[in-house]
Amino acid sequence: MSPLTNNPSLTNQQPAHAGSSLSVLDLSGEWIGHYRGHFDQVVKITQNGDTIEATKITGDDHVPAGEVTFKANVTTLSGEGQVAEKEFRNPCFVPGKLTIHSKDRIAFCWENCGTVEFRKDD
Repeated sequence: MSPLTNNPSLTNQQPAHAGSSLSVLDLSGEWIGHYRGHFDQVVKITQNGDTIEATKITGDDHVPAGEVTFKANVTTLSGEGQVAEKEFRNPCFVPGKLTIHSKDRIAFCWENCGTVEFRKDD
């Protein structure tokens, strides 16, 4: 079951569970995420229908600014996140999962790599 189900902070929004259409939930904008072992980083999420893409505005030694950090489908909640060695060597995308806690808080979990929580930056 989704974290959005029965969430009073999302009045007039549909619950976020795989298979539901969340195109009414627009996640576009700037978000702040805390990448463990690094520091808070800003990403810009763009949304095209049910697909979102998060591009780093600030980056780190592994995935620099201007690069995609994750992509996901808000209907299936499945996606992929980018990982790389230091100095952006050997970048690749690994499977991941999007979690939508509220319209202002989401998380992305890179399979076998950890989770980053993001909050909307207004």
